[in-house]
Amino acid sequence: MRTQQLLALFGVTILIAGVTGACAQIEQRDKRFYYRALWNFALRENLQALDIEFNGVDFGHSNLYENLLLTGAKDVPAIEDRARKETLRFIASRPVLNPNEEAIAPNYMKLAWKAQNTFDEAHALHRATYDIYSSDLADKDAAIRKVVAFYRDSKYAITAKRLDHQRLDTFPYSTSFRRKFPLFNATIWAYHYLQVAVYDPLGAAPTLDVKEHVVEPILRTYHGYLDKPPVEWTFMPMTAELSPKFAAEYPEIANIFDNLHMMHDNISDILTTDLLPTWEEKRQEIYRVTQAYYWASADTTNPFIVRDGQSHHSGSTPAVEPGAPGEHSGHSGGHQ
Repeated sequence: MRTQQLLALFGVTILIAGVTGACAQIEQRDKRFYYRALWNFALRENLQALDIEFNGVDFGHSNLYENLLLTGAKDVPAIEDRARKETLRFIASRPVLNPNEEAIAPNYMKLAWKAQNTFDEAHALHRATYDIYSSDLADKDAAIRKVVAFYRDSKYAITAKRLDHQRLDTFPYSTSFRRKFPLFNATIWAYHYLQVAVYDPLGAAPTLDVKEHVVEPILRTYHGYLDKPPVEWTFMPMTAELSPKFAAEYPEIANIFDNLHMMHDNISDILTTDLLPTWEEKRQEIYRVTQAYYWASADTTNPFIVRDGQSHHSGSTPAVEPGAPGEHSGHSGGHQ
């Protein structure tokens, strides 16, 4: 009897040790709810056509990351043809709600949850600013400053300082995604065009009817890019070039969005490169690189912060729909 008790106790000890070891590998999830306010979902209620487009965009990155991970980024048709066209079909379905990205990319979410949390919170800041610009608030500036203050309180907040995108694009594996999958990369950059090009027209339009009208050429340009991905672009669209007034009024937010889009490019490269062949190596590199982006670590010692007088990129000019942002200046960008 005593022997059986000792064996049972030994078994329980082994089980506890195993569970403890497993828990050490489990990443705690601490997702934060968005800033609750009267303007929440104003974009969905007042400018549904634009809201639907952003819902489609939400699918793209997650679908890409999951497919890069599962294929090892070795099957070009699986990414450029199948996964990209899945994304285009989802966008064409005109989703009225944003998709559950954990369901789209379960393996990627488990691999790098903290990085995804960083994306989610920055995307929520995007959504909050669209809602404010689409609302009937009298003091939109005060509302924007509230959501930025809320965002800044998160440990996942991306720095509002200008980061050196040239340096962040010169890791040993940098540009691997855009070189191997130029069509999907250009599609991703088309999303980023849409996300930043709407701010100035929305901010200048006095009524909802006018706001609806001014985004039409932007949507035509965006869909032109989806139909014919702008592979001639050499760098991602930048906020100051497509919405200069917004970037001048809110330089911190413009920097956050540009840094967010650069972080997307870094992670696409990490998931593509053969220099990091295992999932664990990719996870470690994602977490190493993203440390450069966090607000809390972007202090004077961060080597990626752009100092006064430095340029963080230079670029080229895409063709755009008449009346759309970028018609004259282009999105720019490029590491020639």
